This record gives sequence, structure tokens and C-alpha cells, in this order.
Amino acid sequence: MLSVAARTGRLGVIVLEGPDLIYWSTSAKGSKSADAAALVLRGWIAEFRPNVLISENPDAAGRKRGRQIPILKAFVDLGTELSLPHRVVERRRLFNNAHQEAAAFVRQFPDAAPTAHGKPPIWGKEPHNLVCFEALALARDAGCIEATEPDAPEDIPG
Repeated sequence: MLSVAARTGRLGVIVLEGPDLIYWSTSAKGSKSADAAALVLRGWIAEFRPNVLISENPDAAGRKRGRQIPILKAFVDLGTELSLPHRVVERRRLFNNAHQEAAAFVRQFPDAAPTAHGKPPIWGKEPHNLVCFEALALARDAGCIEATEPDAPEDIPG
């Protein structure tokens, strides 16, 4: 299973074999345009030959703006073009922020710990690999992996 996500300035991919996370990566080049994103995704699909593709629904991508919407549409178009089983899911927000969600995924997938950096200071840049945890969230929302749950009341959106 291959799950792909888009955030400002970065694409992220995760590959799962059963419950095991076997690969995760990002691409800044793929976030430049819908065509660039499709090219990068095509490469990931050729390399891993997934039995299912997961991406976010571009029509229900509430917090996505700018280039991200055409990129999400390119993911859907490519899945259709390749006749690859494709789950287009609506992203659920179970945590206050992406950093809390990443911490929950690290508890579930300890191998991903080196990619989690915690929330940067307000003046700091977002970690480039945070998008990989968004790809994990899409796999969760598609029902392909066990649901992550907030640990503490402050993790739950109000």
C-alpha cells in the first residue's frame, strides 16, 4: 500500500506491507506543480508497485490551498489512468496539531522516530518530513492501519 500526501512545499509518501512501515520519503521537487507531483508519484508507484494508492480527496481538502488542490487532483487522475485501486479519503483531524499526531504515530511506528522533530518555535520552519505523518494519517483514515488516538485531553481538538 502506498499513501501520498501534499503540504506546502513538500510531498510525502509512505509504503506499508501489511502493518509494517517499510519506506517513507519526501519530495520538494514534486510540490512545484501538478505535473511535477504526478511525475514523482509515477516514480514511487513504479518502484514499489503498490496494490492500493491512498490520497486526500481534493474536493474535501479543507485546509489545502494554492498548488495543493491541483496536486491532489493529479494524484486522483494518475490513479485512474494507471487503473490502480485508489482510495481517495477525507482527512480527519483527530489532534490539535500535526506535531501531536506525529508523536502518536511514532508510538505506533517506532522506526519513524528519527523523522519526528516535535513542534518548532513559532519563528522556526516546519520539519520537511512532517508530510510523511500526513500520509500515515491518510492510510489510517482509509482504514488501512490501526487508528492512532490522542493520549491526553490537550491532544484533542476543542
